[in-house]
Amino acid sequence: MKIFALGGYGKVGLPANKLLAQTDLVTEIAVVGRNLELAEKAAAEIGEKAIAIQADGTDEEKLTSLMAGYDLIMNSADNEFVLPSIRAAIHNRAHYCDAAFGGILEQALQLASGAEAVDITAVVANGVHPSITNLMGVHVARQLQEVEQLQLGDASMYNFQSGQDLTPRQWLEEPRQSLAALHEFTEGIGWMLQIVQDSGAKTVLDFQDGQWVDLDPVRHGLDVPQLQGGTIIAHPYLSSDPLFGSLPSDLARVSPVEMLFSPLSPKLHNVLRELSLRVLEGNIDADAALVSFLDTAESDPHRYLTLPDDFVPIPKTWARAVGRKEGRAARFSCWFTAPMWDVGGYFLTSVALVVAVRKILRGEIRERGVMNAETTFEPQSFFDEVVAVLPEPPADGKLIGESFEWLE
Repeated sequence: MKIFALGGYGKVGLPANKLLAQTDLVTEIAVVGRNLELAEKAAAEIGEKAIAIQADGTDEEKLTSLMAGYDLIMNSADNEFVLPSIRAAIHNRAHYCDAAFGGILEQALQLASGAEAVDITAVVANGVHPSITNLMGVHVARQLQEVEQLQLGDASMYNFQSGQDLTPRQWLEEPRQSLAALHEFTEGIGWMLQIVQDSGAKTVLDFQDGQWVDLDPVRHGLDVPQLQGGTIIAHPYLSSDPLFGSLPSDLARVSPVEMLFSPLSPKLHNVLRELSLRVLEGNIDADAALVSFLDTAESDPHRYLTLPDDFVPIPKTWARAVGRKEGRAARFSCWFTAPMWDVGGYFLTSVALVVAVRKILRGEIRERGVMNAETTFEPQSFFDEVVAVLPEPPADGKLIGESFEWLE
């Protein structure tokens, strides 16, 4: 089958295309983008199945013409290409898949009737946030009979230029080297502080003294899962409405909450949290908070950038449902296993996109129209295939660990 890969030379598209080229399902991959030189370079890396095509993803008329004859359109490019490429896919009766996120998803779902009319499957938002996190939300919600709230914790930091993640495993013994690494993530840290400024704070539901109560996790901390089981009290630096549509919004009584932690050393994370509180209280803006954060780290690298010997990281990403089962308050949590610290978020998005494409090409998805991941895929089947596609899968073959707890 032939794939038209829009944005096929980017941080998500190129790894996805390399993985897809390894399957017998795919006979041709068109690497498509505005820069023909980059498309040609990527096609050479992918191998003999790949060709390069120059196109602007916002030019719907040209896309419609170029897509003729392809079986599936894979869009790993910017959100601005989503609607034109779905409409072009509908015109060409080609299946569709993308790695979109955020507000564009609602607009994309409005094209469902057109896709259904021409008998195609279009699955939007296949990545880590959303898709994998949304499927984690579905999975934990199914373990309870009544769900009060879904909660998502994330302890990632990204370099938006390189696509690299910052994780505890990357902190070096030499503080000055760690300081250099930290500066590579300045843009991402500044972006997160801006989210703190723009979003405000949101409470989460916790069960205390026989009743559900609203809790401010930034100020008071929250009982969160540990990688090897059990829980620990941890403080996020932000709790807000889910970013990127990172949890389903219709599976619980109240709206979901996403909490941002960090992979920083405990002392430096506390600096970030304290600055976030000042931003939330209007005592400092996001730009000044970023400067203060970096100044603090630079003032004493050994103090702020060194991980203590007993440091135990919380999971990189975890999802939790709180509610009731058999009439008793309970919660069910799942989280990325320890080996997933070593899998970059951008690459994991590539893998999730590949899994979605493979499921569509194999004819496993009978539904037609425009859909999102959590209404299309079975969580455990999806998780298992994500692990199978990884070049170095976890030894135990598990993407997630999980736990169930009675709260009364």
